[in-house]
Amino acid sequence: MKKHIIDFHSHILPGCDHGSPDVETSLKQLSLAAQAGVDIICATSHFYAHKEDVNSFLARRNKSYAILRAVAKDKIPVIIPGAEVLAFEGIDRLPDLERLCLAGTNILLLEMPFTAWSDSLLSSVEKLCLSKKIRVVLAHIDRYDEQEIRYLCSFGAYCQINAESCSGIFTKKTIKSLISDGSVVFMGSDIHGVDDGYSSWNKMKKRNSDLFEEIQMESNRFLFK
Repeated sequence: MKKHIIDFHSHILPGCDHGSPDVETSLKQLSLAAQAGVDIICATSHFYAHKEDVNSFLARRNKSYAILRAVAKDKIPVIIPGAEVLAFEGIDRLPDLERLCLAGTNILLLEMPFTAWSDSLLSSVEKLCLSKKIRVVLAHIDRYDEQEIRYLCSFGAYCQINAESCSGIFTKKTIKSLISDGSVVFMGSDIHGVDDGYSSWNKMKKRNSDLFEEIQMESNRFLFK
């Protein structure tokens, strides 16, 4: 089976969130992704349950996705629509939550809040993980405390790192440890505009090629199993 280069976290749908503002920007983002070797990109627009319901979000997202697909046509990378869902107390009981998973999968990209995580919030995420109905992938874990991330992984959560992570809070040693125990399954550009493009992605690929290859191998196994 062909190994794909997967960008699991991006904000490329025009006008869908505070990422790409228009089709022109989205096409530039896709071009940058292709130049970086990406052939599958997951469009994970932000979903905030306190602002709208699932049906409203999907109507907006699908309209934006259709507009982009019409102009991008069959160019590489292939776009798979999904969502970046902000976690909240009671998320395990949100109606139609599974519809926010990456299209054709049961994989949900979950963003933890940048405020302190309450016991009630953690309990909700734990229940979601333990239900086994949805495979929870925590977004940009490199922005959080390592022990808190490992705690959620103990309940079955998986991890996505941003390409810039090796120069962030997490060290290369920590990332290698999380990869080796099967926790890190995806890497993302988390691209919003075009200014920085895929500079961090390309640096990660060049400076830490071993980690890049390991993560992409795991991404293929996780997405296509």
